[in-house]
Amino acid sequence: MELALQTVIGLGTLMLAGLGLMSMLSPGRMAGIFGVGTTGPVGLSTIRSAMGGMFLSCAAMLAAGQLTGLTLWFIPVAVTMSAIAAGRLISMAFDGFDTQVVPPLVIELVLAAALTTAHMQGAAA
Repeated sequence: MELALQTVIGLGTLMLAGLGLMSMLSPGRMAGIFGVGTTGPVGLSTIRSAMGGMFLSCAAMLAAGQLTGLTLWFIPVAVTMSAIAAGRLISMAFDGFDTQVVPPLVIELVLAAALTTAHMQGAAA
């Protein structure tokens, strides 16, 4: 795998791990960062479980792929990032455009493309 892909995937792994840990340990803060509200224990539990769990599981799969060299681990994360990006695009169409959505959308699309490319290169080798 070339250095550029390794760098993007490594940074993506760190970003997802950080988001996951922050979601688990500081759900109220993450709710504010994500622009969502919480309604007591149920809302906080959702931030910890759904968001934190998703981010940490993605980071774990990326780490597994990087440590073992088995790029098949990258595909579920690429699908997840693509689905999140699709949700953002659907939201833009139905809920309106907000410039704050663009940076995470770009990150999700770049990470999905890098993961898919890395896997395809690994499969071709």
